[in-house]
Amino acid sequence: MVKQVYLVGFMGSGKSTVGPLLASDLDRPFHDLDTIIEKDQQTTISQIFESQGETYFRELESRLLLETQQLPPCVIALGGGTFVSELNRTFISQRGVSIWLKVSIHLIRKRCEEETHRPLAQDLEQLDSLFQLREECYHLADIHIEAQSKSPEQISKEILDQLDELL
Repeated sequence: MVKQVYLVGFMGSGKSTVGPLLASDLDRPFHDLDTIIEKDQQTTISQIFESQGETYFRELESRLLLETQQLPPCVIALGGGTFVSELNRTFISQRGVSIWLKVSIHLIRKRCEEETHRPLAQDLEQLDSLFQLREECYHLADIHIEAQSKSPEQISKEILDQLDELL
């Protein structure tokens, strides 16, 4: 079995919800890269964006992603922008399998409309263009899972089935 399983996808796609279920099904620990960042910085992602800016955040995100190589085999939910970096994608492909949880911009909008902890989701025009830009990168993931209208349990089972076929 592959060392690491990385969940990729846009904010609100369900990575942090599906991740713990998948990890349990695989009998592995679950880690959320955003949580790792917040613990490392002792502040929230929103506060990092506000005080340090997105460039600083992306550098921090890449550095902490590299540090996950110390972890035993696990499931890692990545931030929505993590997979955009070619360096991050290379690191991920060398250490495991990437799984894209694919959902529509309409579902993303619905899930993010009342959330204030997502700094890049506050402007809907920006959200739409970010979605289009990132979707091009998500297509590079090893496995694509249509997650639009499925329960987290269904998504986890489908991922398990695809991992079995891949290995």
